[in-house]
Amino acid sequence: MNTAEKAPVWQLNPTLLNDSIPIIDLPICAVRLLDDQRFPWIILIPREPHLSQWMDIPLPRQHEILDEIARVNAALHTRYLPDRLNHGVIGNLVPQLHIHCVARFTHDAAWPGVVWGFGQRRPYPALGRLAEAHALAALLRQSSAAHS
Repeated sequence: MNTAEKAPVWQLNPTLLNDSIPIIDLPICAVRLLDDQRFPWIILIPREPHLSQWMDIPLPRQHEILDEIARVNAALHTRYLPDRLNHGVIGNLVPQLHIHCVARFTHDAAWPGVVWGFGQRRPYPALGRLAEAHALAALLRQSSAAHS
């Protein structure tokens, strides 16, 4: 490969950057907390350029990402004890592939409907946002150690 043919570089979509905060980087995905205190909501973004749909991912890599989703689910379950865990790979508004993992409760404002597009987002207070991200990062680090 000559210098004129550089490999594409992964960049986080500006909407995801503005609407979420970093938690941790797992081997494949950047893991971010959606800045909406109404719902415990984590987004996983595979750090590979030009992915827009699940079917764009080679099958072996899909299995690895599913393992990371399972680790995020475990962290959400441990931290919040939700009634349900909802998942989505939608991409209608943000074309960069990202996977939503949302802890749901029978008493949350959107129950039993979906959270996507429901009401107005309520950002966390600055310290609350950091506390949530740090607590989730600690749980994901523990799961990383268990997977090593």
